[in-house]
Amino acid sequence: MRAILLLLLCLNSFVSYSQEGYGNQWIFGYDSNASPSGTILNFNDDTLTIEAIDMSMELEGSCAIMCDSVGKLLFYSNGCYIANSTHQMMVNGDSIGKDYLESSFCKTGGNPLTQGMIALPKPGSNHLYYLFYTDIGNPYEGQPFFPLAPVTLYYSVIDMTLENGLGAVVEKNKIIVQDTFARSMIQAERHSNGKDWWILMPKSHSNCYWTFRLTKNGIDTVFKQCVGQVWGDRDPQGQAVFSPNSQKYARFNFFYGLSIFDFENTTGLLSQPVFAGFEQDTFYFSGLAYSPNSRFIYASCYSKLWQFDTWANDISASRILIGELTTPPDITQKTRFNQARLAPDGKIYIAGTNTHNHLHVINHPNCLGLECDLQQYAIELAAKNIYTMPNMPHYKYWNENDTCTTVSVTTPKSDKRAMVKIYPNPTSGQISWTGPEEKAVTIRVFNLLGQILGERNVKENTMDIGTLPAGIYRLQILTKERQILYNGIVSVVK
Repeated sequence: MRAILLLLLCLNSFVSYSQEGYGNQWIFGYDSNASPSGTILNFNDDTLTIEAIDMSMELEGSCAIMCDSVGKLLFYSNGCYIANSTHQMMVNGDSIGKDYLESSFCKTGGNPLTQGMIALPKPGSNHLYYLFYTDIGNPYEGQPFFPLAPVTLYYSVIDMTLENGLGAVVEKNKIIVQDTFARSMIQAERHSNGKDWWILMPKSHSNCYWTFRLTKNGIDTVFKQCVGQVWGDRDPQGQAVFSPNSQKYARFNFFYGLSIFDFENTTGLLSQPVFAGFEQDTFYFSGLAYSPNSRFIYASCYSKLWQFDTWANDISASRILIGELTTPPDITQKTRFNQARLAPDGKIYIAGTNTHNHLHVINHPNCLGLECDLQQYAIELAAKNIYTMPNMPHYKYWNENDTCTTVSVTTPKSDKRAMVKIYPNPTSGQISWTGPEEKAVTIRVFNLLGQILGERNVKENTMDIGTLPAGIYRLQILTKERQILYNGIVSVVK
């Protein structure tokens, strides 16, 4: 009996961890006339690789992407049609955008809802995949607020054994439920059995959530639950996300703030809502991501990035400003803090608004405060992006006991930061640094609220910061190409 139990545990572990490659490639790009027209972030082999591609699909908000269990690209969609791994339309993958989405938005790019679709592997199958997506209808015509919103939730099924492995759609535009839905935020999380999936879609102008379960037999257990704060008409932007440990669900945007729920992944029920108030400030676009250990939530707010500690007794009061947007003068495509996502390498990547070709990165999201190491404009994309961040569940299993010092993340091979050391630290004024030979660098100093206090170009590997009051600061050293050589804490003593 003991041997059988051990075998079952090993098999269950293999099934769970063999799924981690499903989210290993992300795709961006909105201008099909450019060359290259798209970018793939490839997280296979524990190393981030940035690939330029030419694709005909334009992504202007929604993006679902699917890889197989070992990270090979299978298909992706913008909510109007489905493309295969050769970036051509999949067989029978046309015409999935309906109503106003088909007549208006599909003619110019794709579904503008930033979380309007999601792809999942079918439980118990190694070749069938589901794509869940919404239309865009006009349910509020004549009323004094934005009239368009989704009114139907669909699914299609893709069989990857067809067309010589390029796949084909075998079930198409199947209706799950019809109602008025929020303008984005479809999300998925694993069932407690490690095989099935829960899918949540908020209802419009309410505090209700449509919930259904995907099993080896298809869609079942469809129900609606109502809990927490009511969201009204100002819901076109924002983001929803489950915690990596499957125990929490969070939803956030500029107008309705941050709501965090307990999630019971055996029943699919939300409970115990916690609300973190948020002044509207100057932001409109916004996003949300959890740290790998499920402790910290990062709320991106147009020009500011905040961290919340969900282990704190008062989550709202735990808020820390991680950084304010600072755009280097040589960046021609200014971006913002918008949609965010935890990546397979343990880092959080943040896309922007309007057209942009850079992503911001939080290198150590398990760390409290500024130790999380936000790098703005850290990743340059091969092609322009607009609003889009691929929407997908957490496929990787993260250790909840990982801390700031034990979390394992990868560093791009070209990154020189590990080679740079500063000394003395603490300092009474003079600091020096060693590392790659750089004839000229830029020094930036920030306070612990993430506000920049000063910037200076220097030609030596020393600088005097003794004019600063005694305290703790964040110091950045940048090359003339604006690559960050060092980004860490320095203490000034008197």
